[in-house]
Amino acid sequence: MDNPIISIVEKPDWVSWDEIHNVLWKAHAQNREKGVIMSYPSLAGEEIKRRVEKNGKMFIALDGQNVVGTLALKIKKGNKWYNKGTYGYLCFGAVLPDYSGKGIYRSMYKVAESTALNMGISVITRDTNEHNARMLKISKQEGYHFVECKAYKDHFNIVRAKWLDGCPYPSWYIKLKFHLSKFKQKTRYKMVPGKGRVKRFGIL
Repeated sequence: MDNPIISIVEKPDWVSWDEIHNVLWKAHAQNREKGVIMSYPSLAGEEIKRRVEKNGKMFIALDGQNVVGTLALKIKKGNKWYNKGTYGYLCFGAVLPDYSGKGIYRSMYKVAESTALNMGISVITRDTNEHNARMLKISKQEGYHFVECKAYKDHFNIVRAKWLDGCPYPSWYIKLKFHLSKFKQKTRYKMVPGKGRVKRFGIL
């Protein structure tokens, strides 16, 4: 495919939430084949709408009238060391395989970050399955720091954060907090095929 002219816009009314679901489902087909568990692509359009519309915005990448990418910015309240107060949370990210490698993800990131800043939000986070190497690499290149490891019912996620008005912490401190979190979760839990998250040695 030649270099298409892509526009990044907030979801217009003529784009259905089912179409958002379809893009997510198609975009993450390779992850499913690799066994990388992603919960969002399996959600129906109405459920995606419910999760995003009240306290967030859905951005889409358009090639003409065709949706080729999605990314939601949700506004949340946090109480952890890296997201105290109001912060932005990026989710429902996807780019169709035929459009991969064209900088669309990065363009959507920048629009979401600019929107957050205009709303007075200075911290953005997102989390991804620890085996989704491509997304972890992209977010790191875009200035996101690894800040926490989370244990879900059948996989571990890596949380990343970006301070839009400048990082208030030295890099060694961020790395220390992340590795301590990862050590804690990996010591407490293991993922067993067919069972999911299992406590190690009865540790609470």
